Amino acid sequence: MSYAKYLAAFALLTACGAKHEPPAAKQQPAVRVTTANAELRRMPSERIIPGTVTARTTAAVSARLPGHIREVLVREGDVVQAGQLIAIVDSRDAEAAIKQAEAVRDEARAALPESDAAIASANAQTDLAKVTFRRMRELRDSKSITEQEFDEAQARLRLAESQVLMAQARQRQTRERIRQAGEALSRAQLQQTYANVTAPFTGIVLERKAEPGAFANPGMPVILLEKTGDFRLEVQIEESLLRTLKPGRRVTVEIETVMELSISEILPSLNPQSRTATIRINLPARGLRAGMSGNLRLSGEERDAITVPTSAIRSNGQLQTVFVIVDNRARATLVSIGDARDGRTEILSGLDGKERIVNAPPATLTDGAPIEAAQ
Repeated sequence: MSYAKYLAAFALLTACGAKHEPPAAKQQPAVRVTTANAELRRMPSERIIPGTVTARTTAAVSARLPGHIREVLVREGDVVQAGQLIAIVDSRDAEAAIKQAEAVRDEARAALPESDAAIASANAQTDLAKVTFRRMRELRDSKSITEQEFDEAQARLRLAESQVLMAQARQRQTRERIRQAGEALSRAQLQQTYANVTAPFTGIVLERKAEPGAFANPGMPVILLEKTGDFRLEVQIEESLLRTLKPGRRVTVEIETVMELSISEILPSLNPQSRTATIRINLPARGLRAGMSGNLRLSGEERDAITVPTSAIRSNGQLQTVFVIVDNRARATLVSIGDARDGRTEILSGLDGKERIVNAPPATLTDGAPIEAAQ
């Protein structure tokens, strides 16, 4: 091998064994952002107390007539109007009572002409007995008849008068039977109306308490009904807060929207376990339903609070993040937040109030990304 070929082979081997250096990493470009400062500000303290929307009027519509339920005409969620028929109870017993009362009444009414005739006959007999008695008295005075004959005429007069009284008494009894039969008929007819169970007010059916075929006793609930458009917020208030509250005080209520309303009622008794009292706040009719959640917001004295612009907070589910600027890089910092007011939100933990932060972070901004503050 010539010397030139030897050098070429050595160079080839040296090249194969040489180490290759990796290319330099590509530097991430800076994200242009606007910045703001976390600041310590005075904010009013506020208690947010959860509550529940309840219906002011809920009624268990009951049967008033004993009997088997023939039909239940509504179901849960149905809207019913005041007076609408919602269930029917078998009323055959009431119908039988009506027929019986009518029969007794008609029988008594049929006896009235007979009693009238009996009174007229007795009166006629009495008139005749009086005339006869007067004649017999004159004859006795003239010694034309014996005392025995006079006594017999007097007895016939007394008998006729007693027959008048008896006929009048029988007529009074007949009229009393008619009156009693009329009352029994009215009661039976009223009982028959109880077979129709109607809605006492316009509302929503919450629950069917009975089904067709069940035996309904008076007072047995058939339908649970909630009055529409008549709701209130019920909140359990700690005993320590009660001294600052009274009916009529204006408070802030949050149910889908924020409203200024007045306290309607404070129940006088406390729950012995929780040491809380129930406060009721009447709500305007605006598409509410019982069971919805709401909040009562009670303002207190001002306090120092760490705040940041609300737009600086990025929310991801239940997590809130603020990007703190450290050495021209954005560092994602988890925070817990409190009240929001005037475009700023209270930071309960995660910041100390001296940080410079990214305001309205772009969606592409990630933890550790270099940033460039916009002028």
